[in-house]
Amino acid sequence: MRHDMDLYAGSFEAVRSGLKTIEMRLNDEKRQKIRVDDLVFFHSSKNEYDVIHCKVKELYHYKDFYEAYDRHGKTELGYKEDETADPSDMYAYYSKEKIERYGVLLIRIEKIDDIYLCDGHVHLEHGPLNKEYALRFIEEGIRKGLDEVDILDHSHRFIEFKGCYEHLRRYREQDVWLNKPTKFQNSLDEYYELIEEMRKMDLPIRVKFGLEVCYSSNTEAMLRQILKDVKADFLTGAIHSIDSILYDMPFSDKLLWDVWDSDEIYRRYYEEVSCLIRSGLFDRLAHPDQLKLFGIYPSYDMNETYDRIAKELTEAGMFAENNSGIHYRYGHEDIGISDEMLKSFRRNGVHMVCASDAHKPEDVGTDIHEVTMRNREI
Repeated sequence: MRHDMDLYAGSFEAVRSGLKTIEMRLNDEKRQKIRVDDLVFFHSSKNEYDVIHCKVKELYHYKDFYEAYDRHGKTELGYKEDETADPSDMYAYYSKEKIERYGVLLIRIEKIDDIYLCDGHVHLEHGPLNKEYALRFIEEGIRKGLDEVDILDHSHRFIEFKGCYEHLRRYREQDVWLNKPTKFQNSLDEYYELIEEMRKMDLPIRVKFGLEVCYSSNTEAMLRQILKDVKADFLTGAIHSIDSILYDMPFSDKLLWDVWDSDEIYRRYYEEVSCLIRSGLFDRLAHPDQLKLFGIYPSYDMNETYDRIAKELTEAGMFAENNSGIHYRYGHEDIGISDEMLKSFRRNGVHMVCASDAHKPEDVGTDIHEVTMRNREI
């Protein structure tokens, strides 16, 4: 069985270094399910996708932390040699009443590795909004050895967002696209019903549910009104249009790329990205350099723009996707974001989540291992 736990930065790094080999918790209802040989996934409180896999080796039960501290050395509990181990430290996390009620559980752990394979961007767009279809994506994630699959459908699936797309209808090609059967076919309440049904299942990997919301600065007020009541684990903001023109469609060359100067397209795109970040509406930024999908680039150096976006993301506390979608879906040579953008994000402390942008079950997990290792290596 798998158990996910958050750890504060100091304790997390002590586990990673091998200093801390025992985790201390209340023996509450959730921890009473832990058994020897179970897996524990420790998530850093600074970055939930910085994760250490551990195996449960032994379990110890005590009436309180004073008894526990008497039985175990301070370094295995996570203290440094020059620190004083004081059981009262645990009162910062647990009340005396809860300690008396549940008692204390100490979990001896063995570190396995710290590679966490998450596909943070998976769509049900081309199938029904039901458990059976969602499970096909999750089962593919399990088959490919993923630790997490995040399901998020486009906002243009849901009728509540229909008004946010009216500005695109000024072009016939985009009006035709918005009238396809996959658009505005469900309500958010139907999505919430699926989420609740899935959350009741005992799944071997972590599954989260969100929305990919098409953002434009001229619809921000409408989006703010809709999103204030949304019930999801996270919200991902995406830029798919520039001044009401979609940039990533087969007809985009006719409407945009053959008409506008590429420098102006890039400038306007990243102005919209900045507006998205500053809106405060989102937890994640989708495919931040997807504009390169047709192999068209600006004439100017993008590093200053990347650094500006990176600083804005860090200040906003947002994650950025390292999305492999344009590699296997559009044939672009980059597996994920470009080296230049990735270096800038790492240099500026941007937290990243890996993503495949899968629209079919068989695409879940595509290039996720490669993208994950790129995040770590650069």
